[in-house]
Amino acid sequence: MHRLSLTLSILVLLLLAAPRSLMAQQGQTLRIIKGKKVTLRADATHAVSFIWFKNGEPINGSHDQRIIVTDAATYTVIALGDGCSSDVSDPVEIIFDPDAEEKLVDIEIRNLPDKTTIWKDESFNQQLLVLNNSNNTANDLIVEFEIPNQLAYVDAISESGTTISFDNQSGRLVWKIDELKAHAALSQWIQLKGVQTGEAVTIAKVTSKKQDSNLDNNQSQASIKIVNFFIPNVFTPNGDGDNDTFFILGLELFKNAELRVFNRLGNEVYRADNYRNDWNGQGLNDGTYFYYLKFEDETGQTHVNKGYVTILRNHYY
Repeated sequence: MHRLSLTLSILVLLLLAAPRSLMAQQGQTLRIIKGKKVTLRADATHAVSFIWFKNGEPINGSHDQRIIVTDAATYTVIALGDGCSSDVSDPVEIIFDPDAEEKLVDIEIRNLPDKTTIWKDESFNQQLLVLNNSNNTANDLIVEFEIPNQLAYVDAISESGTTISFDNQSGRLVWKIDELKAHAALSQWIQLKGVQTGEAVTIAKVTSKKQDSNLDNNQSQASIKIVNFFIPNVFTPNGDGDNDTFFILGLELFKNAELRVFNRLGNEVYRADNYRNDWNGQGLNDGTYFYYLKFEDETGQTHVNKGYVTILRNHYY
């Protein structure tokens, strides 16, 4: 009789709000919390049915690839094929550990930039926030923060009980935390700089020495849009469709843009409380004018830019 190739894996469902899976290979012992359900899964090539055993005795009605068990015991399985069967798998022993609950932690990572849109060559701050949502102290936490090519690492100052290292070649920052008490939180600010336009995605991951009961909150990513911002010092409103208005690159990303323009005598010659790149110098002579531009970014911070712009209709060099 032919034999099927068989491996046995177990998936442990911890029945949290977002269930988590653990896996052990056949021939191993798994310690879990009493009262939790365990899913056993057998993997065999070309199998059509299965026979499951608990402590060497067949389990009635259990012939699927997966079964759910609640008892501490030793489990094995045989795979049945078309005219053939597998050997009995190596055993997997499940033990309910009364102290397992005290060994679990729930560590969460949040990845929080203070801005989601920045100018190219502008610096900003990104906060990594680690939370211990469990009743147990977590030890030897490691946070890995991946910085994409569109961003450059500038600086970070570690707190007592933590260390920070940055590998410029891989763009990876590692933040190590010695200890995080139950229901405590710890934050780390990292200064970054936008060096390439486009969307930059940062990824933060956290691990702990103790077993984590919920892996769904161990990773967090954030997107930052990097844009050009440029105020020209000349425009040529001659009707040729090219450079006919005072066009400020990137202005559409900001709100409440107030533009005021003055001539050499200090008289206001143009004003827009919500400028939309549409000033064409109508009614004004060629020459140099002083502008005052004020706008708000997404955080509500006000920016003011002052400078000179020249109108050239008949002379374009």
